[in-house]
Amino acid sequence: MTIKSRQKKSLYYTLFQQCQTAFPSFPRECSLSLGASIKHVRLRMGLTQDELAQHARMKLSALKTLENGYAKFTTLSNIDTLARVLRVSIQDLVLEGLEWFPANFFVLKNPGHESLPKRRRDINNVWFRRQIVKGDGFLCDFVSPPLCSYGHFCFVILELDPGKTIRDAVLPSPDQLLGFVLKGALRIRYDNSQEYDVFANQSFTMRGDKIHDLQNADKNLPLRMCLAFTLSSSQKPLETAKEHSQDTPCFNLGLGIKKIRDLYASSDERSLSYSHFSSITGLDEQSLRYLENTTDPDQVIYWDKIEVICRALKIPLSQFLGFCEDRDGGYFYLSTAHDRAFIDYRHYLGVRIKSAVFPGTHNNFHLSEAYIDPRGGVRRASWRRRDQAMMAAYVEDGELRIEVGKNRKSVLIQGESVYFDGSLGYIFTNPGTKPAKLLLASYPAIVF
Repeated sequence: MTIKSRQKKSLYYTLFQQCQTAFPSFPRECSLSLGASIKHVRLRMGLTQDELAQHARMKLSALKTLENGYAKFTTLSNIDTLARVLRVSIQDLVLEGLEWFPANFFVLKNPGHESLPKRRRDINNVWFRRQIVKGDGFLCDFVSPPLCSYGHFCFVILELDPGKTIRDAVLPSPDQLLGFVLKGALRIRYDNSQEYDVFANQSFTMRGDKIHDLQNADKNLPLRMCLAFTLSSSQKPLETAKEHSQDTPCFNLGLGIKKIRDLYASSDERSLSYSHFSSITGLDEQSLRYLENTTDPDQVIYWDKIEVICRALKIPLSQFLGFCEDRDGGYFYLSTAHDRAFIDYRHYLGVRIKSAVFPGTHNNFHLSEAYIDPRGGVRRASWRRRDQAMMAAYVEDGELRIEVGKNRKSVLIQGESVYFDGSLGYIFTNPGTKPAKLLLASYPAIVF
């Protein structure tokens, strides 16, 4: 099955397309809003466009074009001159441009929320109205923006009617799918051969390119759960080999090597090149070609080289042997309430974090329930991810004030959410009178 056919069949891809339809004007590609950064720094300094152009010795028309976002490129000398006049470093000027890209601070508010007045001081509080996608027996509430790009992920709240089943769900690539049951009982049929029951306060992670059914096992009460996944992957689906004839052995070493080259390919049309494969593993190309052509049962198998390949690519030997037997059942991990890590910052920061996933380095995503005490008497702390991590916060109860970077801020109530770039730095505070409960997700994961 090709990637395009998998995408057409994928429930998640269909839901994402409907989310894109709900936000027709939202940008489809990542972009650095350098012009918006220059404009807001200029406004903070109280300079007009004429004054800035005069001090920077630029044409006024060129500055207006740059600030309005029509010029995607500009020279380094112009940026350096503008940064000197605005008394900021080039790094601060460029990084502030990240804040103004809509996907790096994406706020969704309830439909009944009143629109903000169009005043200059409210320009930092840009938000979008929640759009709930309706399906056959379920509702899907997207927390993440309608952007399918590397480094971004999808985070959704899914409500499934009593007794309903979502059949033949599948991701287009062999990436991880994370789920957490908030209320109800979920039954998962995985890869047409395995069945699991997941109850409230339990989570699961599985390889999403295996066909799976999601069923509400309770015929009287609705199911509520959240899912995290990505649709922008460099990995492509593994092709299934042809059925073995009676004369062909079930164990095929060459097939295992071919599947590894397909799994780590950077293109949909071509497998991983032998030169790149050689640079990753340290083995010469001739040896790798020999291993892939090892299809005769009388050929010698160099198991030391197989171990080198598995260690270099961080693939368990058991998974590689499954590739050789054309038996790739994926994986499924279940995490109960007793497996979840708990971190208590209550006495220092007024924050408690209860992870929803089983601790380990195999997680692509992080998901947790976070509790934030009211602001009175709580230390105000700024957090920052050292990696390029996208984060999402959904308010389950209470109120949340979120500040991202130097400019973006918003106050959220129950049922509202924010998706942002964690590397810009962020501050969570609770302006209410009772503890706030959040669903907090990130990609890549936070490792405890």
